[in-house]
Amino acid sequence: MIKKYSYNKRGQVSAPFEVLVAVVLMGFVIVAGSFALSNLSQNVCIGNKRADLSNFKEALRDVVLGSDLVIRNINFQTKACFNERFESIQLNTYSDPSRCTAYCGGGTTCMLLEYIYEDTDKFIRMQPIDPICMDLTTSIEFGSNPDCVSPDEEDEEALWEAIDPSGTSIRPGIYKIFKQGSTSNTGVQKICLLRKKRV
Repeated sequence: MIKKYSYNKRGQVSAPFEVLVAVVLMGFVIVAGSFALSNLSQNVCIGNKRADLSNFKEALRDVVLGSDLVIRNINFQTKACFNERFESIQLNTYSDPSRCTAYCGGGTTCMLLEYIYEDTDKFIRMQPIDPICMDLTTSIEFGSNPDCVSPDEEDEEALWEAIDPSGTSIRPGIYKIFKQGSTSNTGVQKICLLRKKRV
């Protein structure tokens, strides 16, 4: 007796559909996983950047509030967390009581260390890290070359460039901070912020 086998047409039709659903779900998992990893990497970068900014603040405060012989070295090497063309870190002074109250708890003028991302092409402007109050007097001026020469005898002037962080972004690199000299009669402190040139 010959047995006749009947094929389940319903099963045949549903099989491609199940494969399609599996592929869609797998694609969703991959996209979601990639987004999560990217977000985690960005958060880690911002955390490292925040640590760099805190180190910069403490080093500058040590120099400004310390003796004329205090020298601080900073390794400011955090990579860009977004598009590096639109990132900047600046030391800005404000005469804005509301802003100073928001970040420094009061005062009519204040100095803030700010990490800003501004893409003018896409009209995007954000501050991934809240401005950091420097808790310093605003009567600080940053020196320029050739007045700011590294006090270390083994350093050649050609290896260092003076940076004014109030007008120039603080780029990744190795920095040295020290006083240019004693406080002037006007009460202004002159500070040298040197960035090591690439050689």
